[in-house]
Amino acid sequence: MPIPPRYQIIYNWDGAPHGYSPAPQSRDDFLAKAYAPLKDTQVGALFWSTGGQGSRWPSEVVEFIGQERDRPYASAAAYNSTENILQMYDRGEDPQKALIARGRELGLDVYASVRMNDNHFGGAQVGDLGALYKAHRVEQLRFEHPEWVLGERTSEWFALSWNMAVPQIRQRRFNHVEEICRRYDWDGVELDWQRHAFHFPDDEGYRLRYLLTDLQRAIRRMTEALGKERGRPVYLAARVAGSLEMCRRIGYDIPVWIDERLVGILIP
Repeated sequence: MPIPPRYQIIYNWDGAPHGYSPAPQSRDDFLAKAYAPLKDTQVGALFWSTGGQGSRWPSEVVEFIGQERDRPYASAAAYNSTENILQMYDRGEDPQKALIARGRELGLDVYASVRMNDNHFGGAQVGDLGALYKAHRVEQLRFEHPEWVLGERTSEWFALSWNMAVPQIRQRRFNHVEEICRRYDWDGVELDWQRHAFHFPDDEGYRLRYLLTDLQRAIRRMTEALGKERGRPVYLAARVAGSLEMCRRIGYDIPVWIDERLVGILIP
């Protein structure tokens, strides 16, 4: 497995610069706002969040943000952050490609940061899925398959998190990560397992840890194969819990990940 550079500082951006300008935001304005905190610093790599439930580009795996059902918006902030993305594509521009190219000009490595099980539902329960779907706050798959979320089997706040014991959910997550890696020329990809760290029913994480290891292994093999195709490495990072005990409880088998070299950068 290729060894990543020793970055002095890694800067993780959640994609917020898309909302820092009133629509329509120009590509140059987007790039200026995205890289303003990084210029003339010790930052060596930008980890750019690819989104939560949806995708910031036309995806074949998950819903394209803002286009699920006729672009409804609950606020001016939501309008600007989403329309600035969509209108770039309407103009034939691709913000991800521009972001990566600008990072290279600045001497920075640029990684895609993927939230593996993002939950921004404010403690909503399975019974709320219908209302959330009508309000455009959950994607169609979660609405159609409530049996694939954790429900009452975990902390109340994370009831709508995906149950990673479901094979279809793990396959969908792999497909999404592969699409992200193959669509753009990132220097690497970060699997943000901590957004959010509720993947299995309570007290089942350690017993089912092999399932997350299998997914981590499959992604590692994919990035290695892609690196060989491109003639340069695609580095793999992972963000996990801050202690080995908590990692075990959640379902991260860190000793195996290290022994099998399933991760190049481990971020507790």
